[in-house]
Amino acid sequence: MAHLYKNTTNYQGFLKRYYFEGLIKAIIRLGELENINKKILDFGCGVGKLKYLLKNKNPNVINYDVVQELSDVKNWDEKYFDILVANEVFYTFDQVSLEKLLLELKNFNRDMTLVVGISKQSLLNKIGALLLNDSKAHYGTKLKPLEEINTLKKYTNVILKKNYLFLVDIYLLKFN
Repeated sequence: MAHLYKNTTNYQGFLKRYYFEGLIKAIIRLGELENINKKILDFGCGVGKLKYLLKNKNPNVINYDVVQELSDVKNWDEKYFDILVANEVFYTFDQVSLEKLLLELKNFNRDMTLVVGISKQSLLNKIGALLLNDSKAHYGTKLKPLEEINTLKKYTNVILKKNYLFLVDIYLLKFN
């Protein structure tokens, strides 16, 4: 698949595919997203890799992205869902916008589970971006990783946290 969309993850090339698909697979494991009968919203789905990887194990994935051509729905709240996956997406929000979204999500379904990937945006990440020839890594950052998780912790409890290759922290969260 050609990489046509600005600010979406590019899976072309062995290293990129290995890293980014590995990250999605780590999210699937942490969230126990295989073989469950729950609806999942992939918030900021990009090219839909989560849905693709789960297609035979959980057909209940709804893609949502600001790039309308990549989305299954026009607005994230069009269809009910039990789990929201947001992988390296919330850093593009400012704090007020993220807090507003979290309140909307909580009002939409306070029992929902959130699986959130947060890049550490560290020196190691910058070296990785160079190795992957990804000059736009973390383009549009409005929230630093610590600000992002602290904002999430205002509205959610951390159930589980795993690290992926010392580059990304993956959180399993529930609303408080």
